Amino acid sequence: MKRAICILTALTMTVLFLFTGCASKTAAVTLTAQEILSKSYDSMSAVKSFHFILDHTGGGTAVTPVITMTKAEGDVVKPDKLKTTISGTAAGASVEVTLITADGKTMITNPLNGKWEELSGMFEVLSVFDPSTGIASIINGITNPTSLADEKVGSGLCYHLKGEIASQVLKPITGTTATDVPISVEVWIDQTGFLVQQVKLSGKIIDNEADGIVRTLTFSNYNKDVDISLPE
Repeated sequence: MKRAICILTALTMTVLFLFTGCASKTAAVTLTAQEILSKSYDSMSAVKSFHFILDHTGGGTAVTPVITMTKAEGDVVKPDKLKTTISGTAAGASVEVTLITADGKTMITNPLNGKWEELSGMFEVLSVFDPSTGIASIINGITNPTSLADEKVGSGLCYHLKGEIASQVLKPITGTTATDVPISVEVWIDQTGFLVQQVKLSGKIIDNEADGIVRTLTFSNYNKDVDISLPE
């Protein structure tokens, strides 16, 4: 009888140990929205490269005096290299051009003949994709953040946050902005590495844009080796 009690006690202690041990390993750590943004800012500042897709609905962004961008997809390598295919309109017609920024110079294909031409000055939109000054600054500039239900974006589960950001913080997207206009922003942040997977910006950034314009930035392939060089 005594031996049976000892065995039962040992089994009970084992079960309790396994239960409490598993519980401690699986207990979720609850982070505030601001803590999530702070961790994401640190992670994004350390990024070396990534792939992006920028979509517009309800309007577009002027990237040259004649081309208005409605979609862009490409790669960025920190600190100053970008290769992207831009879809948009020029004089009312649909166009698609390739743009490369590297070594302080920006080249773009002519939408009429496909030949490479140099753009004067740096491409303004590049700065929004720079991990340390663009997206990281947007993350750092979000005010009144609140947590929404977690959602899956890409291959993993993400924190889904909502807040506001002052229009002038978004200047890298357009080169100019309205002043002190609050822009609604949603951001999806990977729960393991705190890297931004998606950003949704709702509202006009410059005065002559349509009120209902929405920009969605999707990111992937962080820190992959990407070769970006100017065309010969």
